[in-house]
Amino acid sequence: MENRKILKFLESSPTIQELRSFAKSLGLKLRRTMKKRDLVKILKKKAEEIDNGKNETYKEVPSSGTVLKKHEEKHEIHSKPEAYDLPDSYKKDKIVLLPINPQWVYVYWDFSVDTKKKIEKFELKLRLHDVTNIIFDGNNANLTKEASINSYPGNWYFEVDFAGANYVVEIGYYEEGFQRIMISSIISTPRNFPKYGKHETWADLSKSKRRVTPTHMRSSTENAFIGSSRVSSIQGNPSSEEYLKILSKHLSGRLFL
Repeated sequence: MENRKILKFLESSPTIQELRSFAKSLGLKLRRTMKKRDLVKILKKKAEEIDNGKNETYKEVPSSGTVLKKHEEKHEIHSKPEAYDLPDSYKKDKIVLLPINPQWVYVYWDFSVDTKKKIEKFELKLRLHDVTNIIFDGNNANLTKEASINSYPGNWYFEVDFAGANYVVEIGYYEEGFQRIMISSIISTPRNFPKYGKHETWADLSKSKRRVTPTHMRSSTENAFIGSSRVSSIQGNPSSEEYLKILSKHLSGRLFL
C-alpha cells in the first residue's frame, strides 16, 4: 500500500464509518472514542511512515484495490459536517402549537417567501383560543388571548387559564376585521390532578386470578378537590378583574376540570 493511495482515499471525503473500516484494514489500533479528525490524523501519520520507509514490514491487504474501488464509487456521498447549524427558516408556511404543562403552551411559526412579502407591511398578531367543548368557527372561542409579534420566523409562550382544556392558535393581522394567515391543530393541556376510574383491577397472585371491583375513590377524592377549590376561589374580597375571571370560569362550566 503506497502512501498516495491513503491520501487519495482521504481526499474522497469518507464518512467516519468508512475511515474506521479503512484504518482497520491497515491493521491500525483504534479507540471507540476516536472522532473523525482523529482517524484522519492517524491515517495521515501512516502515510508519512510509509513514505519515510519506516513501515517496511507492513502487510498489504490483498483486497485493498477492491476497498478503494468501493470508496471511489461512494465519493459522491459526503458525510454531514460535525458542527451543523440549523437554518433560521425553512421558508415554508407552518404554525405549530404544543402543550408544555397544565399552565403553559408553546407556539412556533415560519413563513414562505411569498407569504412574507404579502404580510411585511402588517403588524402580526397571535391569537390563542380556548375551544373546549365547542366546534370552533373563528369567533366563538370560550376565551381568547392575543399577542403582537414581529419576528419571521419566531416562537411564543402563552400562560393558559385551564388545565385539561383544548386550545388552538392562529396568526394574522387586522384589516377590516381579523385576517387569518395560518391556524394550528387543536391541542389539549394535561390535567393538574389525577383522574380516577370507576373500577379497580386487583390481582390475586396465589390463585393467578384478577378481580375487578367498583371504587368510590373517584367521587370522594374529586369532590373533596372540587370543594376545596370552590372555597379557595371565592373566599376573601376579590378585585373586579379577579371576580370577572372567576365568573367566566363558572359560566364556561369548566372551573373544576
